Amino acid sequence: MLMAAKIALFKDDLKAILAFSTVSHLGLITFLLGLGTPAAASAAMLHILAHASFKAALFMVAGIVDHEAHTRDIRRLGGLRAAMPLTFTIALIASLSMAGVPPLNGFLSKELMLENAAQADWLTPWLVAILATAGALLSVAYSLRFLAHTFLGTPREQHDAHDPGPGLWAAPALLAGLVIVSGLVPMATFGPFVDAAASATTGTEIHAHIALWHGLKAPALWMSLAALGGGLACLGLYPRLRAIWDATPRPEAKTIFDAAIGALAGTSRVVTSTLHNGSLSRGIFATMLVILGLGLWAFLSGPYQPGTRAMLPVEGAPLAGWAVLASAALATLFRHHDRLLALVLTGIVGLLLSAGFAWLSAPDLALTQISVEVVTILLMLLALNFLPQHSPRESSPFRHARDGMLAVATGLGAGLLAFALMTREPAFSRVSEFHWAQSKPGAGGTNAVNTIIVDFRGYDTYGEIIVLGIAALIIFAWRSAVLSSKTALHRLASIRMAKNAGDPHPLMLVMGTRFLMPLALMVGVFIFLRGHNLPGGGFVAGLVVSIAFLLQYMASGYIWSERRLRFDHQLLIGTGVLVATFTGIAAWFMGWPFLTSGYDYVHIWPLDEIELTTASVFDLGVFFCVLGAVMLSLATLSRLAQHTTDRDAGPSGKESL
Repeated sequence: MLMAAKIALFKDDLKAILAFSTVSHLGLITFLLGLGTPAAASAAMLHILAHASFKAALFMVAGIVDHEAHTRDIRRLGGLRAAMPLTFTIALIASLSMAGVPPLNGFLSKELMLENAAQADWLTPWLVAILATAGALLSVAYSLRFLAHTFLGTPREQHDAHDPGPGLWAAPALLAGLVIVSGLVPMATFGPFVDAAASATTGTEIHAHIALWHGLKAPALWMSLAALGGGLACLGLYPRLRAIWDATPRPEAKTIFDAAIGALAGTSRVVTSTLHNGSLSRGIFATMLVILGLGLWAFLSGPYQPGTRAMLPVEGAPLAGWAVLASAALATLFRHHDRLLALVLTGIVGLLLSAGFAWLSAPDLALTQISVEVVTILLMLLALNFLPQHSPRESSPFRHARDGMLAVATGLGAGLLAFALMTREPAFSRVSEFHWAQSKPGAGGTNAVNTIIVDFRGYDTYGEIIVLGIAALIIFAWRSAVLSSKTALHRLASIRMAKNAGDPHPLMLVMGTRFLMPLALMVGVFIFLRGHNLPGGGFVAGLVVSIAFLLQYMASGYIWSERRLRFDHQLLIGTGVLVATFTGIAAWFMGWPFLTSGYDYVHIWPLDEIELTTASVFDLGVFFCVLGAVMLSLATLSRLAQHTTDRDAGPSGKESL
């Protein structure tokens, strides 16, 4: 309020004076609302109405002056009262209202503002009252300057100015009349609007009392007189004040803003170039360091109590499995330079995790884990074709020690966190009990895991399949970029192994995969259909069918398999997303939320009664997305291999795909 009023006092463009005065009055309104009292809220609402009337009239007056005098520079104006008496009258009423002169509406809201400021006790008594009076003083000063330097005195330049026609002066004249009427009879004009707006703002019923006179004992009267006297003094001393203003160095907001943005951008570039320089190891190191630091801070800053649940007895089978799992993980760490061996060891870890899920009575997780593991290993085996057989040894001993200590600390932190959670009573038993209880009546399925995925949290799954499809499309775009780069193709060709297998398509493997293909497809369909009531579902079924196609590609080659493919990978992903989307939209027609599933039982002769559920349609979309994403990734690797083989090995190499 104060800063904008001070700037408005020394602006020379009429609209700039009014614009900064608007900022000042917005500060006044915000100040009143910030006081947080019903009376201050009423004053704020009244000032919004008063300010709208006199400020709109003044902006139109500035437009009239610009239209008639061909300038808005107050230094070139003056003495327009005689040439434009009607415009001067409108400007006089609106300017005096903005200055808070009675009996105009601006006086009413200013008095209420000063009264509320006098009652506010912040830091020290009268501090808010002094600041509010200073704001009112500056408001008087720039209002009188707008009026006097434009319309009073002698003309500074010759202007062929005169009052315009009613098309220009009628609207501000109407507003000037509203300024007078609402000042004389405020309760009949603005009263109902102020009460309604203030009540809505505060949430309480408010009936404001708006009057021109509050008595001689009211502090607002003397604060208002001080503001009027100070404003007149500022107008009389304006040349001296202007000289001081011009001689005083002032910070420019745009310069400060540009400097701040430049500093932030420079800092961001340094941070980004340091943490995100393309090094995967550095990114992982920074991420894990932040996670470890936050976890340590949370542990040290909060109370900790040991869990009360006793540990289960350790049996021989899971202990042996854990020993093999730990050995495989450690072996991967020490033998990671041999890429093929590291991949085999990673597969062992994944399979043991699947066995662990099965041991802990989580067949859905076990089935999903083993399917993901097979698909991932097969794709990574194909990707190894574009990598050196052995990874370079680039890390220094210091880096090994640093990364090792962070890995041990993070692993211990994760293990201790898991131990702390598992030794406590489950905090979310009601959530699990709800899903168990509502799995059948709410979603029509007995497999709670599947009903959670496709019904209770179907929106999460919907977002995940979209992300999966986007990731596959990014791989496709990456392949297109690589195939269009001669440098990238040369590097790929130089990395590929020079010695190929003597028999690229072993007969036993070819015949075995072709025999297994229909069987695998039947298993995929079976897993898909049973997923709503037993372990399975669209995600696992998509992985099983993907494995069948992967085996065909690996046994018979990309060219043979691609010629017999009858669907487009990108189209399959899009179809899956659309199927899932329309399944969710269909719930709207039933008056249900998005992705709410419905089900019913029908009897189809000669079959027994069967269940039909919309969740199966949604699961079909999941199936299409998973299958399309895996196949698109496979096609990307295969076409890269085809292209590099064409360059180096000729036609015979091409058929080996």
